[in-house]
Amino acid sequence: MKLKTTQVFTAVVTALAANYGVASMSQQFNVEPTIEQTLYDQVYQSAEFLQVIDTQLVDDLVGSAITAGISGGVTGRAGVETDETKSRQTKDPLGLTKREYRCYPVECDTHITWQRMDMWAKFPDFHSRFRRHVQQAIALDIIKIGWNGIEAADVTDIATYPMLNDVNIGWLQLVRRDNPGNAIEDGDQKDGEIRIGAGGDYENLDQAVHDLLQAIPAHKRNGLVTIIGDELLAKEKNKLYAKQAHTPSEKEKIELEQIIETFGGLKAYKVPFFPARGILITSFENLCHYVQSGSTRTAIENNNKKKRVEDYQSRNDCYYINDMEVIAFFEANSVKLDKVKDPTVDAGDFDADNPAHWVWS
Repeated sequence: MKLKTTQVFTAVVTALAANYGVASMSQQFNVEPTIEQTLYDQVYQSAEFLQVIDTQLVDDLVGSAITAGISGGVTGRAGVETDETKSRQTKDPLGLTKREYRCYPVECDTHITWQRMDMWAKFPDFHSRFRRHVQQAIALDIIKIGWNGIEAADVTDIATYPMLNDVNIGWLQLVRRDNPGNAIEDGDQKDGEIRIGAGGDYENLDQAVHDLLQAIPAHKRNGLVTIIGDELLAKEKNKLYAKQAHTPSEKEKIELEQIIETFGGLKAYKVPFFPARGILITSFENLCHYVQSGSTRTAIENNNKKKRVEDYQSRNDCYYINDMEVIAFFEANSVKLDKVKDPTVDAGDFDADNPAHWVWS
């Protein structure tokens, strides 16, 4: 590390220590809740999706639902005017469920080499630039785990699970565990397959989304959106390109995504790391990411042996769904899009009118 870089680094860690109220950044410490809130606000601001879902600091490692739903009707008459033996009875409008959330410890440890620091030290805000990059990486990991998390393993393996499936239990897995009927994997024609296309269970995405919507109670269909995987959106857009091949103005609308904006009457969104063939319906505020207040620990170490500066951060966090009735999805692995000839059928025996000679892929 060059002298100028060393001076800048020393000034940065001194300022950070003063901000955190500690003597040194080299010893791991718990971050105060007020600063902790600011830290996660900055992380959530790094990804647009995290700004629209429910993000909170919670007090306990394990706790019950903390967001109110709608439990049912609260309007009626007790008949006290006509029967003096009766009395009015209050009702709980919050609809808090008995489900619990459980936070697990996670580590977000990063480093920057002395060589890279020497290159960046010419920028007066180089530390802020690096911190923004780290915050965005953490934010994207939160989203990635939310869609792909299956378990919270004691020791994670990113080589085996590049989508961080073993870091925490994500939203889709929570539905599979707590409301499996809304994690749909079977179509009408064949178990384990949901066929979208001509001759399939659904002719198109509109029909598929509309049918999936029926899994959510009618009185809870407020503020719903559909999140659709990249492969499904790409296939739908390709159909429009083919249809509008000779009309440039319509092609421009497709490029600006002014055409593909609703399916089945719901506004459609594309979210990073969502399964490529997945279709989900919920409201944004129904998806939660919780961090246990006071669980954030951090330290910065200048590692001379490896010629780099290491930043250690840990927290306890989890994923939660406020209302299990207000979420439903098609399992991406079950969705089939193309009807093709069965390769096991000999060409001479192939009969286009025989359904058994066709398969979906």
